[in-house]
Amino acid sequence: MSIRSEKVAEEIKHQLNTAMSKDLSEIPGLGLVTISKVIMAPDLKLAKVYLSFLGNKEPAEKCVEKISSRKKHIRYLLAKHIVLKYVPDIMFYHDDTTEYADKMQKIFNELHKDETKD
Repeated sequence: MSIRSEKVAEEIKHQLNTAMSKDLSEIPGLGLVTISKVIMAPDLKLAKVYLSFLGNKEPAEKCVEKISSRKKHIRYLLAKHIVLKYVPDIMFYHDDTTEYADKMQKIFNELHKDETKD
């Protein structure tokens, strides 16, 4: 990824975190939503946004769908705060790296327990 793409991705991440905390907090059942990573396409017309959820009452996929349904409003908020030739299209994804890390940690702990028994 180029330096410009990285800078734009960081700015989009910052602005979306602000928008999520202020303007999109009224979506029921989401809990705390944070943007964990933003990956920009080389032409800066597409942003892949990875979300993590804390305290959500619904499955993560359902939460991603709720946020995706408000994509127009989110792009509008983004356009108000970022000056680019094109406001990028946004694709939302669930970031499951923390759940994966927890699962791996549990496996390692169980393996370690088995080793200490022998």
